[in-house]
Amino acid sequence: MAALVGIAALLWVLVAGRPPQPTLLWKEIFNLGHIPLFGLVALLALVAARAFLPAGPGRPLRHYLLAFVVVALISLVSEIAQINMASRQVEVQDAVHNLLGAICFLVIRSAFDPLLWDSDSRAPRGLLLGAASLALFVASWTLLELAWHYGMRSAAFPRIVDLDSGWQQPFISAQRADIGLVPAPAGWTEKSGHRVSVISFPQNPWPGVAIREVYPDWTRMKAYRMQVFSTRDHSVHLTIRIEDALHNQQHNDRFNRTLSIEPGLNDVSIPLKDIRDAPVGREMDLSQVWQLILFTSRPEEPLELHISDIWLE
Repeated sequence: MAALVGIAALLWVLVAGRPPQPTLLWKEIFNLGHIPLFGLVALLALVAARAFLPAGPGRPLRHYLLAFVVVALISLVSEIAQINMASRQVEVQDAVHNLLGAICFLVIRSAFDPLLWDSDSRAPRGLLLGAASLALFVASWTLLELAWHYGMRSAAFPRIVDLDSGWQQPFISAQRADIGLVPAPAGWTEKSGHRVSVISFPQNPWPGVAIREVYPDWTRMKAYRMQVFSTRDHSVHLTIRIEDALHNQQHNDRFNRTLSIEPGLNDVSIPLKDIRDAPVGREMDLSQVWQLILFTSRPEEPLELHISDIWLE
């Protein structure tokens, strides 16, 4: 009975659990959390199987099989139940993680089960442990890789955006625009011989590029800096939008500034005081800056702008 209560408690955690913050890191932690959660469900199902089906010839393996079948059914039901839930989505990845957790935890448990092995079975037991451990390590690789991106983001500060660097990629979202890497334009002598990013703004409504989860703490800095190079022979407009974690999605609750980008190199400097004081009725929390967006309104013709780093000073 205690095992069944434990399974019910773990399933409640699955239903009620929510990431404390809407970050990529927490989302990945919760995605991978299906592995240990359903691994524990499988172990409790194994305990329940042994309680309801007393041991006998051939029974130990049947207990493991029954525990896996129980987890598979629970996983199937939990995914189907999410079809009509507005706050949830059916994801094949979750189902894979559920089954992977059950298999790996049951395999690890079996390696220490005296009902399955005798004292001379060290080699096969070691192989089972090694295979299950490797599977868990491979499954967690996405989290380790994401942690590297966060580490590089921290190491780059006070550079908050580096569009031509690999560590930035998980945080970039092109919104009705395209972003690529090209050699620096001929007139950008400081970047001669280097590659820079080019943002292509098509004739769509509000095309732009969003950088989520920029390094959040800007409190000790004085100014936002960036360089923009335009190959046009006339001025064009580029809007900078900055939000903090408290943003309520209203236009007057964030920083917006439309810049006139002239032909050639444009050196942009914005006092952080202007950004802090931008929301109406409150100050922006510069210790929790969340998102930076570069966009235009519908361009009269396709537009390209070259950008390298964005930094604070």
